[in-house]
Amino acid sequence: MMTPRERIKAVMNFKKPDILPWCERFYDETLVKWLNEGLPADKVLVIDWEVRVGGVSLLNWPIIKGFNPYKYFGCYNFLSLTVPLDLGPLPRYRQRILREDERYIDVLTQTGAVARRFREAEHIWYSMPMFLEFPVKDRKSWEEYKMRLNPHDPCRQPKDWNSEAYIRAFEEHQDGPTAICLNGFYGFGAELMGIPTFLTTFYKDPELIEDMLKHWEYFTVEAIRNSVETLKDRIDLVFWWEDLAEKNGPCISPKLYREFLLPHYKNVIGFLNKNKIHRILMDSDGNLYPLLDLIIDAGITGLWPLEVNAGMDAITVKKKYGDKLFLIGNLDKREISLGGERMRKEVDSKVPILREMGGYIPGSDHLVHVEFSYRRFMEYSQYMKKILSY
Repeated sequence: MMTPRERIKAVMNFKKPDILPWCERFYDETLVKWLNEGLPADKVLVIDWEVRVGGVSLLNWPIIKGFNPYKYFGCYNFLSLTVPLDLGPLPRYRQRILREDERYIDVLTQTGAVARRFREAEHIWYSMPMFLEFPVKDRKSWEEYKMRLNPHDPCRQPKDWNSEAYIRAFEEHQDGPTAICLNGFYGFGAELMGIPTFLTTFYKDPELIEDMLKHWEYFTVEAIRNSVETLKDRIDLVFWWEDLAEKNGPCISPKLYREFLLPHYKNVIGFLNKNKIHRILMDSDGNLYPLLDLIIDAGITGLWPLEVNAGMDAITVKKKYGDKLFLIGNLDKREISLGGERMRKEVDSKVPILREMGGYIPGSDHLVHVEFSYRRFMEYSQYMKKILSY
């Protein structure tokens, strides 16, 4: 019998596993909601020792580390063991409330953006914030921000880094694939400048854009160098967050992608490939069809989540691109959250076909959202486990 890690790697390598793996990712707020609906806390909460209160003493103290619902539901986490690098700004901005009234709270976030969120809502953290301000506005503010993006800051490395211990951990882990997580070139710029400013700057000041992208390439390679060169192909997967599209198509044109982003993607992926890491999974919502040829040219080998509401269809992508892309997701979150016949119809219309085509791992077309009830997800999980066998 294959392990979860072996099953997922087999699919990513376009080989046939003994049982088709099923992968999901969850919003924490969804799991909190489910705790109130009957999800047993002792089955999903992770409690472990940690040096007390972030390191103020030598006392090891049990704390809640987060959630792990995967074994309970029978699905897998495709990011089950990652290298805990810090690829954010250092030092962080001190997060604080700037303004508040009876309806809104404006917060200076750790990345330097100012975000407005509801004071009260049914699902505060699931609701998208309104971004009021971004830290990079022009060349001067970029040069100031760049000081926070020193890849050689020792605080970027894991606190518990020991090469032999990490090699052993990445060899022995079998609950799912091992991974390293990166921030993409579009996502980097959009998060620092905001989408409108970032996109217009391609035309108003292309030299600034190129300087930002060139530094992000340098930063990425140097920040991950030690981990990548130590672990090499013990890292099964690179998870590359981008979010460069919306419902009607990409937020950036193929022309700009080819001219500005593509060379930097190739350089970073070349570094990864040189170190025997070849599975590169891009995370982007939205309609990616106009960019898929360029995404493949960049060296990306996998896509998640393939958003149905944006027109993405895994069967169509597999028919056109075959073994050039492994795919994860594409089950319409709206339909499967309804349960019953609507859920079964969505699963049956895709999973049996894609299971035979190969290179596909089923799952929701985004994180499991708060509109999903615990009862409906249990129904979905029980049905999924019935159809995973070949």
